[in-house]
Order: sequence, then structure tokens, then C-alpha cells
Amino acid sequence: MPKAEKVKVNVKERVDDNVCDLSLSGINEIPVREIASFKRVTVLDLSSNCITSLGKSFITLTRLVKVDLSKNQIRYLPEEFGLLRNLRHLDLYDNKLEHLPLSFGNLTNLRYLDLKGNPLTPALAKVVGFCLTTKECQDSARNTVKFLNRMQAEAEKAKEQYKLEALTIATAPTEDIGVEEKPLENAKSKKSTAKKAKSKSKKSNTNNNNNDISTEVKIAPTNANNKATKSKRHGNGAAKKSASKSSTALTTVFTFFILLAINVVVIYMIMFKNPEIADRLVEFIPHQYRDWILTKTEIFRLRVTDWISEFRTPPQEH
Repeated sequence: MPKAEKVKVNVKERVDDNVCDLSLSGINEIPVREIASFKRVTVLDLSSNCITSLGKSFITLTRLVKVDLSKNQIRYLPEEFGLLRNLRHLDLYDNKLEHLPLSFGNLTNLRYLDLKGNPLTPALAKVVGFCLTTKECQDSARNTVKFLNRMQAEAEKAKEQYKLEALTIATAPTEDIGVEEKPLENAKSKKSTAKKAKSKSKKSNTNNNNNDISTEVKIAPTNANNKATKSKRHGNGAAKKSASKSSTALTTVFTFFILLAINVVVIYMIMFKNPEIADRLVEFIPHQYRDWILTKTEIFRLRVTDWISEFRTPPQEH
């Protein structure tokens, strides 16, 4: 499929005081560098164009207070969209958005949000609301920012817990092996002590008769062999214990990832393929646990969608 040609527009001619009006320009990429050169621009109108992605550099326009992106083909917002902290008015009417990035919860100054005409997920659509009046759009901005801020906190907490569990699993076999190595060292020290005792006994009995010397020589190797055999057995036992613990840890990790993959497939089939089934399942969940489960599920689904969109969307040229 041939790549769409970039439509150029003279930004300077579209700037009037603090407003940059690029609506109905037929552009498919946002001229971020040209817009950023006008320091006084705080209102940006990009409505009714062919924009599919804002691009990673869009978040550098931190002075923007009002942005109109309605009637485009935007499928996702940048992951760091929350850096636009001065944003107070955001119009995303009639796009292709299914979800919002977690950083959207950082837009604490947002007072107006319009997301009508987007195929939002059921959980997010309930939070956003209908936005048919100015009051509803104001409530939508407040509720959406609050919801995603809570989800962001939950995601960070889950991430820290996952790191802690992974670190515990990774360090457990090493510590066990370290503990089991001590009997081997004790066996070696016992063996060396036996050898020293043997040499001392030989020196102290050099004045004895030949029969005593021969008897001592016969007994000493026997004792040394017995000690060596015991140390080898002890060492083999320690090695077997450490190997069994290592295999148990690997089995646990392998089982964890298998269960995780099964959960991913089940949640993907329910949330993406059959949202009606997800709504029916939600009705059977007790009311006091419903919000918590929806929040956890939405965090997981957002992450999976972000990964899929990153792999499918080619990098933008700026």
C-alpha cells in the first residue's frame, strides 16, 4: 500500500494572535515544529482533517490550553499525552479512539472533554458519559481524569508488586544453593583434617616396632576412605537438594506464565471479541467488588491494546 503523501500547509498564514487554525486543510500529519515556533499560540484547531496519529512530538506543545481534534481518524493518543498539563478544553468528537492512555489522568486542569462518536470500550464509555450538553462535557472531563488517575495509581502499584515477586522468584534458588554449599565446605575441611591427623600419627609412631607401624598404616587409610565416602555422600545429597529446589522454582515460574497466557487469551476473547459477554459477567459480580474488578480489567486491557497498537502502527516521520 503506497504511503500517503504529506500535505504541506503554511502555518504562518493560519496564525492569528494566540490561535492557530489548521482546520479543513487536508493534512495527515501535524506540523508540530512549525506550530511550536509560535510561542504565543495556546489555541490549536485541527478539526476536519485526515489525521490518524498525533505523533510522539505532539506532547512538546505544552503551552496549549485548547485543542480541537474533532472529525479526524485518530486511533490512539500518545502514551505521554498527560504532559499537556495546561490543557483545559479538548474536543475529540468523531474519531476512532477505543481507549485513552493512563497518563490522561494527569490532566488535572481539564474542564471540557468531548468524546462522542468514538468506539470506546464499554467500561470507559460508562465513565465518559454522553456529553450532549456543556454541563455533561464538563462532568465528562472531571470523571474521566479522576478515573484514569485512579487506574494509573493501581497500575503503578501492581507494577511494583510484580517486580517484587519476580525478584523474589529470581533470588530464591541462589540463596538455597548458597546454604547447601556449606556442607560441602565442611566435608572438605574434615577431609583435610583427617589427612593432617594421619601425617601426625605417622611421625609420632616412627619409634614403635614394625608391627605397630604396619597396623597404623592399615587402619589410617581405612578411616580416611570412610570419611571421604561420607563427605562424597553428603555432597551428593546437597547437590540433589539444590537441584530439586531449582527445578521446583522453574516449574513454579513456568506454571505462572502458562496461567497468565490463559488469562490473557480469555480476557482478550471476552473484552475484544464479545463485549456483551463481559457485560453479562459484570452483572453477576457483587456490587462492592465490581468497581475494583472493572478497574483491574481495564488496566490490563489498556496495556495490551497499547502494545498491539505500537507493533501495528509504523513510526511517524517529523
